[in-house]
Amino acid sequence: MNNSDIPFLIRDVKNEMPFHSNNMAIIPYTYKQLPKKAMEESHKVNNKFLNNHLGEIEEAVHKKLLNKIPFIHQQKKYHEESGILNHDNFFHCDLATGTPISNDNFHHSQFVINQNVFGGCVGGDVLETFTSGGYGNFSAAYLVIMRSNGTQGVVDTCYDQVALDCNSSSGNIRMGAYSDTSDDPDVLYAQTASIPNTANYAFKSITEFTLTSVSTWFALQPDVDISVWEGGETSDCDRWHKSYTYGSFPNPAGAGYIEVASAQLRRMKIGHT
Repeated sequence: MNNSDIPFLIRDVKNEMPFHSNNMAIIPYTYKQLPKKAMEESHKVNNKFLNNHLGEIEEAVHKKLLNKIPFIHQQKKYHEESGILNHDNFFHCDLATGTPISNDNFHHSQFVINQNVFGGCVGGDVLETFTSGGYGNFSAAYLVIMRSNGTQGVVDTCYDQVALDCNSSSGNIRMGAYSDTSDDPDVLYAQTASIPNTANYAFKSITEFTLTSVSTWFALQPDVDISVWEGGETSDCDRWHKSYTYGSFPNPAGAGYIEVASAQLRRMKIGHT
């Protein structure tokens, strides 16, 4: 198997493997009377899928062409009780032995990751810059990018929400997140559009992205001066800022920043629905 085979495997996964989420289930099914128990039918269809394709999936993982984490997560969460996963040691070498499935150190195929082949990525835990502090003025003249120990995540987990602890409802704001390379902010994962400020700490939607580095940098800029929760100022708090005309964030982060260690940060968090 090589990279050219992956699109065909993707096609088979989408056409033949059941997909479940908290809100829906999609089960490949021929036109006939509806099954009495949908989950039993899903287990049966999934078993057939594994019989036909598990060997190909194992080979793709072995050759580092495939991100196995979403696939195993989907199988373990929705089909483990059926006994189907006794099918192969592929499922037990990671999970039954206690070895975390995220610690595989694979360099996965970017094409496969972006396609979310096995029903989407695994949502990460909430990451937050800091907790204690107080409200202070935040200038609209600067783009600020920051990180702390609280913004360290797990590679291959994903996020689709971002929030800023704000005490103002004036103007608009942009928020986003960057990957880390050699302790510097690098590639822009995603950013919100220019959205209205809200005087709360509520999540706002952002295009779903998957972490490629443990350290995660949060970015923000308002279009008017606002009141924001400030704090941090410990050895793990790093802040980059520069004068910037309000608009889309640079990608990559680029140069020209003032870099401050043990810096005062702004309270932000990211999460997944």
